[in-house]
Amino acid sequence: MKPCFHRFDAQIDGYAGCDNYTKLMHNGIVPIQICEMCPYAEAEPSPTQKNALLINKKHRGKINEPCSGCLGPKRRTTKGSHDLQFVWPYWHGGANGDEIRFSVRSVEKFFEGSAKCTVIGDKPPWFTGHYIPQQRVPKRTSARAYRDMLTKVWTMATHPEIDDDFIWMMDDIYFLKLFALEDLQTPRAERWHSSDYNTWQRLKGATMDALTAAGHPNHDYATHMPHHAEKEKLVELFDTYDLHNKTMLWEILYGNAYRDTPTRARPFFARVGKPMDTEQLQVVTRRSTVLNHSAGGWCDGMRNYLLALMPDRASVENDQEANPVIKPAKARVVKRRPVETHRGYVKVEQ
Repeated sequence: MKPCFHRFDAQIDGYAGCDNYTKLMHNGIVPIQICEMCPYAEAEPSPTQKNALLINKKHRGKINEPCSGCLGPKRRTTKGSHDLQFVWPYWHGGANGDEIRFSVRSVEKFFEGSAKCTVIGDKPPWFTGHYIPQQRVPKRTSARAYRDMLTKVWTMATHPEIDDDFIWMMDDIYFLKLFALEDLQTPRAERWHSSDYNTWQRLKGATMDALTAAGHPNHDYATHMPHHAEKEKLVELFDTYDLHNKTMLWEILYGNAYRDTPTRARPFFARVGKPMDTEQLQVVTRRSTVLNHSAGGWCDGMRNYLLALMPDRASVENDQEANPVIKPAKARVVKRRPVETHRGYVKVEQ
């Protein structure tokens, strides 16, 4: 068994970190350390270790660090084949290029099971798979993008053509290695830091306030990762938090209400926020199974990297040529008042 490098807040058998066990356990001085996040351990933790794990789980906001055994592409011996539905809410007008093409290809290529790909909203012109049409919410809707997402999530929760449990996707999420259902059921989140910088951060704050009032922790599940969800729990979530009338981030609500203590998203997940070439992307994603990028990260280098990884068409693609058009990220528009309306200018003129 490989040594575990999981870090603990509480001391175990007199040693604060299990990296100390690396040398000591070979000499028979202390028992083998077991990481609670590692499914490959063969021994049982001692009573002292179990107590420490329980303390960590009860600690509000605690996020577990993955051990060395959790980082590689090892497969669980208990894993079986699954039929699983992957669902993309999609607005064609908001796409920078053909990101969703590679997102679908990555699911078909790397999922260890039978994948059903479903698109809700707009349909890409090349897509021939399962499709549920849905119009975008009206233009004058407050927080339009987030309200539109919530309406599509409600469709996922109630539509008869969506399975009882499914994987929520985005068009810029890509799988890079073989993965199984268990990998997506593992809770992964980041620590939340309060901010009023933009609408996204303010909605996070409102969502965390609602969770705190309900007695739930405040893990940040809005990580741009795929999410495993159950329809019954989604319906309950909409009723509990009145999501038909209140705008909050459903993935944060769902994760904190229904999932166990999470591990960190990285290195299982990699997010790219700026243009990179193929060589840089290979370095950034060398230990990752899932990749996501911001609008600024979609570039020729990203597309070439994905095309080299997934050159073959998916079963739901027609023979229409891929659209290589890449829209540059729009700069933020800052509205400024005319100079003659500035108080200082007016005072001087007077």
